[in-house]
Amino acid sequence: MEFFDWINIPQFFMEYFLRANTAEEYINMQRMGLLISIAVAGGLYLICLIFGGIGLFTIAKREGYKHPWLGFLPFLNTWYAGKIAGEANFFGQKMKRAGLYATIAEVLYVALETFLVVISFLLARPEFYQVTVDGNYATIEFMPSRLPNSLAWAADASLYCEIVAYLLWFVVLVFFCVMYTAFYRKYYARSPFLMVFLSVILPARGFTIFAVRNNHAVDYNEYMRRRMEEYARRNNPYGNGPYNGPYNNGPYNGPYNNGPYNNGPYNNGPDQGGNGGAGGEPFSDFSSPSGGNSGNGGNNSGSNAPNAPTPPDDDPFSDF
Repeated sequence: MEFFDWINIPQFFMEYFLRANTAEEYINMQRMGLLISIAVAGGLYLICLIFGGIGLFTIAKREGYKHPWLGFLPFLNTWYAGKIAGEANFFGQKMKRAGLYATIAEVLYVALETFLVVISFLLARPEFYQVTVDGNYATIEFMPSRLPNSLAWAADASLYCEIVAYLLWFVVLVFFCVMYTAFYRKYYARSPFLMVFLSVILPARGFTIFAVRNNHAVDYNEYMRRRMEEYARRNNPYGNGPYNGPYNNGPYNGPYNNGPYNNGPYNNGPDQGGNGGAGGEPFSDFSSPSGGNSGNGGNNSGSNAPNAPTPPDDDPFSDF
């Protein structure tokens, strides 16, 4: 399939830059451009085929699949990639043979595109075109009425085959998206849809498969579950994320539990009755006649008082 994708790129630009004044010149330029496009597309397709074959061969060899050399064969490499991808998801329905369906659609599309190329060579004759000169510009138009009876079918066949080819291209696109989504969820769970775009929309699946050849298979659902849990931990203000520190182990926990309000001047300092300065209880002159009970007043009014509630240690607003 990538072969015709590479062909269509220069053919698209050729329509805008191809200039000729006669039908013979136009046909010669068209044939030459088509031959150059086929040669360039064939070379690029061969490179993609080799890189993709190396990628599939490496994955299949590592994970124990039989016949890893199938990754180097056209059409069969699509089926083999679907086999490695495993079960796919087609609009919520499980699809076990996505690779097989994609291969069948690809074969039909390539056969139809090849037929269109053959027709284009059959119709590339100067006598089938009409030249209209308007000032400095010459318009060259294909005239189906000039076709002989032996080629009368070619014009209609070219039109209808192009329509069917567009429909087949859409079918191939759907099956490829389904299959390669399952493939890259397994071997590039970090960003599978980017790789699907490069493999399906752009003719670069050989390079993308080669790029993930050393990745081990993962369970995509389990991978996403772990990522969501990690995201929740980092962004939950009451969990273990960035807000966990200030409220549990950070600056608010220290001053109210382990800092100056618990272990400092308010608990172990001069107000604790003998634990702080040398003077002991600063209000001993106002003690009750019963003796040392008032010296422990700070303690009785604190955590040892029978009716005094004990605030939780992790409450930063316990003093209020």
